[in-house]
Amino acid sequence: MPRGAANRPSLRRTVVAASIGNFVEWYEFAVYGVVAAFISVAMFPADNPTAAMLNTWAAYGIAFVVRPIGGVVLARIGDRYGRRHILYVTITLMSIATFSIALIPAYAAIGIAAPMLLICARIAQGIAAGGELAGAAAFLYEHAPPDRRARMVSFLGVSTFCAMVLGSTLGTVLTIALPAEEMQSWGWRVVFATALPLGFVGLYIRRSLKETPEFQQIHEQRDAATVEPIPEGFWLAMRQNARAILLYLGFGTFYSIAVYVSVAAYLAYMLANGFSKEEALTINTIAGLTIIAGILLSGGLADRIGRKPILVVGASAMAVGVVPTFLLGSTGIFALGLLGALIFVIPLSVFITPAVINVVELFPAQVRVTAGAAAYNLTVIIGGFMPFVAVWLTDATGSRLAFPVFVASTAVLALAVVLAWYREPQTDHVTVTTQVAQEARR
Repeated sequence: MPRGAANRPSLRRTVVAASIGNFVEWYEFAVYGVVAAFISVAMFPADNPTAAMLNTWAAYGIAFVVRPIGGVVLARIGDRYGRRHILYVTITLMSIATFSIALIPAYAAIGIAAPMLLICARIAQGIAAGGELAGAAAFLYEHAPPDRRARMVSFLGVSTFCAMVLGSTLGTVLTIALPAEEMQSWGWRVVFATALPLGFVGLYIRRSLKETPEFQQIHEQRDAATVEPIPEGFWLAMRQNARAILLYLGFGTFYSIAVYVSVAAYLAYMLANGFSKEEALTINTIAGLTIIAGILLSGGLADRIGRKPILVVGASAMAVGVVPTFLLGSTGIFALGLLGALIFVIPLSVFITPAVINVVELFPAQVRVTAGAAAYNLTVIIGGFMPFVAVWLTDATGSRLAFPVFVASTAVLALAVVLAWYREPQTDHVTVTTQVAQEARR
């Protein structure tokens, strides 16, 4: 049987097991934004609402800043001890940390300890997230048949946006259904409490995971005496793969920014330009469902025509479309606002799969999770600062189109990087099998 070949039920179990942790991660990030106003009242002093909200978003941003720690520690575990080990650790840590937010007493009850506990939970979430995507992507990539790698990895993108849609919908439904007093008292905690049962489901699904054939081969050939400690191994992986990391930063940063535009920036822009909250949230939900459908329809395209053409077309389409998207989002008309969202998210949905698969495909198997996590987490940190960049650009220029113009410029930069430096990986079955045989003989 060719390396990576497996029957369809086995592949489906592998996809579900790898995607569930990614789902839990992004579910939490989605619900935090929806209930941020309630968190600010519960966890910070009530005498200055503006400062409380700023502190709430600062706590949110901490998780992005500490993600590289997860890349150093957890991802290195994935390269040293196996891909499945990192999947156990990340989902356990993420689920417990998210659930713990639901249990933190209010500031009125325990004072400064409340925001400190919130920050500790966010740090734990960020560390878990730092190792999750690269570990899950490597697990899927190495289990997949060579001609179906993009299709299998595409389900990580599906799980990301399913989590965002579900988290946003649950938070919105609770906000509408519950009286304001009850939502402030306990309702907002429900969205975090659900992470624990989700985590148990994920652990149950992941309980029987088998290690990837590629890692098993590396592990059998590895000399234990030559395995570096985690810090030394991390820096060695960075030095040896610096070019590939810079290449991914060149176009992966735009991917991180584009995801932010699709899930948050455009929503905030519509709300600031006359759309009701119900209209803006409906458009945002439709956009998320469109992305999910787009990934499902186009996920295997990168296996058939290659990664580079999709990266080029996707970046080009978003570079051209982002300013019209925001212009339509300023009309206050539902149909035009929805059209604006679709202009941007349709090419984004096609762009996602090659962007995610390159988190692992650019790097050799020995350091695939470590180097991939480092590259990806750096782009996420940049994306995490986009709310600040959007506000600063708008204030500094006096133009609400300053931020979409900035996004278009990052798309053009990504396009230039892909055209100049990106090389299509050799993914055909014969080539991959030959490479494995050559590696085994060395």
